[in-house]
Amino acid sequence: MSAGSRSKSGAVDEAGRLTPGAHLRAEIERLGLDQVAVSKATGVSRQSINNVINGRQTVSRALAGKLGRLTGRNSEYWLAAFFDKDGETHSARESYVSGFLVNHQLIRAVKDGVIRVAPFDSHNVRAAAVDLTLGKGLTLTPGVVATARTRERVELPVDYLGRIGIVGALAAGGILAIHALQLEPGFKGEIEFSLFNVNKRPIQLNSGQPVVGLEIFHLATTPDL
Repeated sequence: MSAGSRSKSGAVDEAGRLTPGAHLRAEIERLGLDQVAVSKATGVSRQSINNVINGRQTVSRALAGKLGRLTGRNSEYWLAAFFDKDGETHSARESYVSGFLVNHQLIRAVKDGVIRVAPFDSHNVRAAAVDLTLGKGLTLTPGVVATARTRERVELPVDYLGRIGIVGALAAGGILAIHALQLEPGFKGEIEFSLFNVNKRPIQLNSGQPVVGLEIFHLATTPDL
């Protein structure tokens, strides 16, 4: 990247670090692309790409994921506040390294908009999971599989996945949960699952009652989707 492009207004901070726009300009040049090519590759308008490069628009979560796939970096990389000239990032918020998110990371990730759980109650956050509640009350008949879904809507970026399991209190009471192996990266929606009552008596579950726990895992890189 030329000294002229680095000297443009807003391209560097007082410490000489590159802004996301200035770094994106450098990455485009490194890949031998132009703004039109990046627009076609990401499905984002050329004007939006130009706005980011020139500091008129921030890198959104959606754009970060698309730039991650284009450049081979994860989305968190592109959400950094500043970049050294060698590409090292400096985030304005807590870094989410790969692995399962623990309680304070879960709360921060929801607050920062990295993941979405709505409605969200921090009291439902456990050491390394967040309890989700039942959307609609139901009666579990012994020996019958019942379909249910969470009250909360969950949205995961493309470099995160989720895993759910029945909460301990229900498991101890003889209720089993049947569900998919995991929530795939980029999942959006309420979580559907099935419940099975192994007892000899019906069990009533109420709307808003904690029913499944959600673990969230941050992948080391963005998968090819």
